[in-house]
Amino acid sequence: MKGGLQAVIVLSALTFVSMFSLTFIVPSIKEFIMDRFDATATQASLFVTVEMAAYIIFAMVWGAASDRVGKRRMFIVIGFLGSSVLYYLMSLAPDLLVLLVLRFVQGAFTVMAWSLIMTTALDIASRSEYGKTMGIVGTGLALGLGFGAPIGGAAGDIDPLLPLYIASVLFLASGIVAYFGVKEVPITHRPESITKALVALSKDRRVVAPYLLGVLERFSAGFIALLLPLYLAEEFGMDPSERGMVLAAFLLPFAVLQYPFGRFSDRYGRSAMLIAGGIAYALLFSTIGYLDQMLVIVVMILCGSLGAMLLPASLALIGDLAPKGERATLMGGFNSMGSLGFAVAPPLAAYSSDALDYGTAFLIGGIAILGMVLACVPYIRMIGRTQ
Repeated sequence: MKGGLQAVIVLSALTFVSMFSLTFIVPSIKEFIMDRFDATATQASLFVTVEMAAYIIFAMVWGAASDRVGKRRMFIVIGFLGSSVLYYLMSLAPDLLVLLVLRFVQGAFTVMAWSLIMTTALDIASRSEYGKTMGIVGTGLALGLGFGAPIGGAAGDIDPLLPLYIASVLFLASGIVAYFGVKEVPITHRPESITKALVALSKDRRVVAPYLLGVLERFSAGFIALLLPLYLAEEFGMDPSERGMVLAAFLLPFAVLQYPFGRFSDRYGRSAMLIAGGIAYALLFSTIGYLDQMLVIVVMILCGSLGAMLLPASLALIGDLAPKGERATLMGGFNSMGSLGFAVAPPLAAYSSDALDYGTAFLIGGIAILGMVLACVPYIRMIGRTQ
């Protein structure tokens, strides 16, 4: 990596903090929101929804602004420091409406930071190491998602507001680390305006591939996060710790295998990995609701492994497609679409399982994932032909 390994590890650690905060607050939502403001479960769910809405709206905007200015670190630092302030202010919110407004603004700041961290990782990587680099960053992402909920639950047991205070401190520390530890990469080719950056991106049909892959990956994550624990509890009578172990069967290979699969995609190409891996992932996902307890664990391990194959290769496509002066816009679009997938999946999973059954719900999710993979195929091949 030409001396850039330490810089990529710093970016991976900052990604860990960003993703850690995404699940860190969730276990305390009942006490923090429902009990505190006498809110319903539907009202409390808006706490997650409004953050996703901010991600969808602002990820591409901040990316285009960063490309236009030709800077990354400034946006990352502002994103972290703004998030730190907003997490603290949420602890002081007098009612639910104010809390949700603060949550939306916090989401806008947070996506500014982590989307541009991922862009910076591609900026500092050589073209032959995009997959390996994004594998390192993806490991931080997966570990953050995995550790956030259990640690956040333990903190919430002490005080429902403690996760907010901890998140505020973590984001403050990350802003300081980003200021001193993230180096700017010269960007000479810049769009004339934010609008022109967005227009130019919309004219390139090849972006359909990473965008659909972004939806696919986070759609499946949102589907599993909501439906799998409910299925395990109702079908097999698993307690929370047992359910956590099954989720860990997915998350552990998802985290550990991203780096080797990223290297593999650099050496042997991304097209076959993404198409074959995506189809296999969809087919396995479809079977989850029809398996016995032991086979569910086996399929979770396989799905986590295939997810580790897909994510770094998908992110590396952004480096393959865009020069530095357009890359943050494309990465922002990837994260916007991914956030849309994550927002859509839980209500679809909940409705399908309520109206039908768990097996059919997972089958519907798998069919949706397969449809996205097949829709990607011509665009993935188009990218392969232009490399």
